[in-house]
Amino acid sequence: MWISQLKTGQMQKQKKEFSSYSEAFKWQVVQEVLAGKLTKEAARVAYGIKSNCAILYWMRKYSGNDDYRQIHSLPNNLLAMHNSKEQNELTQRIKQLEEELRRANLRADLWQKMIEVAEEQLQIDIKKKYGAQQSKPSDEATI
Repeated sequence: MWISQLKTGQMQKQKKEFSSYSEAFKWQVVQEVLAGKLTKEAARVAYGIKSNCAILYWMRKYSGNDDYRQIHSLPNNLLAMHNSKEQNELTQRIKQLEEELRRANLRADLWQKMIEVAEEQLQIDIKKKYGAQQSKPSDEATI
């Protein structure tokens, strides 16, 4: 059948389309696969990578050896780029946590001041006294 298509000119040569991906993109995909966020196949589909084995090649390429899970063997510029991104994320997280701590401290100060004002105005002790004995329940309450 294919011979008749070739003779009549119906069979056309299929061109393979090669895609070029940036080193940063390859690094990101490899890291997601190694971190367990995606399988190789899921990453291939998610990022529209046409080659069935490109991610495996990338994993081997970045390691320079068979044990591609060793991050220390990656090229310095890619490792620095990854560390920079991670450091920025950590810096942002620290800022967020510092802001949450500041708000929690303000809330604690507000509650403390409210207790002090209430004690002063109502002339009662609200703060817990450490070492104070618990009151005994009365017999009338257990009828």
